[in-house]
Amino acid sequence: MKGQRKIVVTMVAALAAVITLPAVGQGYPARPIRMVVGFPPGGMTDVLARQIAERIAPELGQQVVVENRPGASATIGADVVAKARPDGYTILMGHNNSNAIAPLLFPKLPYDAAKDFAPITLVGWGATVLVVHPSVPARNIREFTELARRSNGQLRVASSGVGSTQHLALERFMLETGTRMVHVPYKGSGQAVIDLIGGQVDANFDGIGTVLTHIRAGKLRALGVGLMQRAPQLPDVPTIDEQGLKGFESGSWFGLFAPAGTPRSVIERWSALVRQLQSQHEFAERIEALGGQIAKANTPEEFAAFVERDTRRWAKIIKAANIRIE
Repeated sequence: MKGQRKIVVTMVAALAAVITLPAVGQGYPARPIRMVVGFPPGGMTDVLARQIAERIAPELGQQVVVENRPGASATIGADVVAKARPDGYTILMGHNNSNAIAPLLFPKLPYDAAKDFAPITLVGWGATVLVVHPSVPARNIREFTELARRSNGQLRVASSGVGSTQHLALERFMLETGTRMVHVPYKGSGQAVIDLIGGQVDANFDGIGTVLTHIRAGKLRALGVGLMQRAPQLPDVPTIDEQGLKGFESGSWFGLFAPAGTPRSVIERWSALVRQLQSQHEFAERIEALGGQIAKANTPEEFAAFVERDTRRWAKIIKAANIRIE
């Protein structure tokens, strides 16, 4: 009799667990949600997260709190989300650093980028632009390439660090043009831009939002944008692609992820809400003013395929350039 009661209790508990799983999506959200950002406050990833949180909170009926967990190329924040409960109350504002590049560079990453996240949707772009000090005698990609060849590897190109999107843009450029330049890594874009303006280095593939004011002030010269279409912030600057390096893309992308196992209903709700935002002209204008661009709306499946393609693309460059981070 006692054994039968134990079996009945176990079955009831198991049935209750099964019944409550879909309820996460049906009654969601019942409390505030945190959106984790792997960078410090003030950068494009952080600002984009706050813009989304502010606009989506009223639709969800709950506060969306942005939590900055910076460090280690955004992998600290990503790890927080990878290990969070898959209940829809922890969302990652992901970045190609944490979800496509770092998994290729760090041999002991504490999460599996391909298995530990549920992609929600691609949100936007932060294009890189090749900028040079005004003293550099190049006004377009062709002239810069010729200068690099004549300089015999002496041109100094800054980046925000080894393995950063700026560094990988440089490596891709050198591979595709057959040139060699000196990579000068910094601990972030701030000092790299200061030294570029001061003439301590010659060039940089940096984010448009980081260098836009300096371009407009004449302190830096823009040679080419690393997207397939011209940037609205720099409409007179041709893309690197249209200047002869076909298919050259480089920059940051931003997208939302949840922990793997998050209910499908929650994933679809977030995806639908972001797609609504992406169709709003005022939202797009706000992001463009900060140096970014809104991405074309996509589904969770389309975003997952995009991340996989991007990871393969960077893997080829990292292997060809023999980039390693111990």
